Amino acid sequence: MKAVQFLGNRESRVVERPDPRPLPGQVIVDMRRAAICGSDLHGYRHAPPDGGPSDRIPGHEPVGVVSELGPGVTDLRVGERVLVYHRVGCGVCQQCRTGNTNICSGTPVTPWHGSDCDRAAVYAKYCYPMPDDLSWETAVVIACQGGTAYAPLRRLAASGRSTIVVSGLGPVGLCTTMIGRAMGSEIVGIDPMKERRELALRLGAAAAIDPAATDPGRAIEEFVPGGADAVVETSGHGGAHGRVHDYLRVEGTAAIVGLGNREPSVNPVHFFKKQLTLFASNLYPEWMLPEIVEFVRKRKVPLEQIITHSVPLAEAPAAFRLADSATTGKIVFSWGD
Repeated sequence: MKAVQFLGNRESRVVERPDPRPLPGQVIVDMRRAAICGSDLHGYRHAPPDGGPSDRIPGHEPVGVVSELGPGVTDLRVGERVLVYHRVGCGVCQQCRTGNTNICSGTPVTPWHGSDCDRAAVYAKYCYPMPDDLSWETAVVIACQGGTAYAPLRRLAASGRSTIVVSGLGPVGLCTTMIGRAMGSEIVGIDPMKERRELALRLGAAAAIDPAATDPGRAIEEFVPGGADAVVETSGHGGAHGRVHDYLRVEGTAAIVGLGNREPSVNPVHFFKKQLTLFASNLYPEWMLPEIVEFVRKRKVPLEQIITHSVPLAEAPAAFRLADSATTGKIVFSWGD
């Protein structure tokens, strides 16, 4: 089968790999859609620790068709369309046992290769059968970005009473814009890239601020006197983390979703005067996935509209270079209908 391989230093290629075989409790999923995530770019940009190409297949947003059942699998059938929850946990810690695999405190027993390949062996318990009216495009966005956006908005109790700033208008920020609007909130976006600001406005943002052209704190104060009710920071940049307090009203709340920065970036002193609240949101818990799917279906949230490029897997090297430019919406690999 074909699969993507990272070579390090922003280089990748498509290689031949053996077809996977399912372990007990696993199934083989033939991919129909997979996608590039901002977190994939961390591995893409850096050389592997040993200096050589990585053996692990990247990607973590698989949707496809079950083509083979492994030993012990009885609750799925061959030919079933599935959305795969990708965060595999240890299975024994308290978080895993309560469906919060996203914050597993242990080590996965058998990590699986990623989804940027023709087919993958995945654990059946993480496969969710897709409703007939859920498209491949919507499902692949839900798999990571859509769910990552929904979880903090749910925690913020986003509604028609709130104005929310979305810091960073990449795929997660664009999903936050659409889902926040579907929950009733007014959305103000911040991003230095013109293409992403324009896309956010088309997807329902009330305003989109260029932080390179104006002070975003002042611009938000002019738009909503006193400051926003909440901020969802999706970019992961340290400078963006350090500014979230500027956008908030007294007793507002900031949610940190993006984590590209590893250095200290938030000063608690800045949160003291306004008595602000800060929390982090790591992906979304496994138990929340059916709820997210139903919300998107019932509210008819057009998450697929964040997809700006759909390409075959053979074009992966060019697709990763484009994703690295931070000028696009979602880039998706497609294997046909």
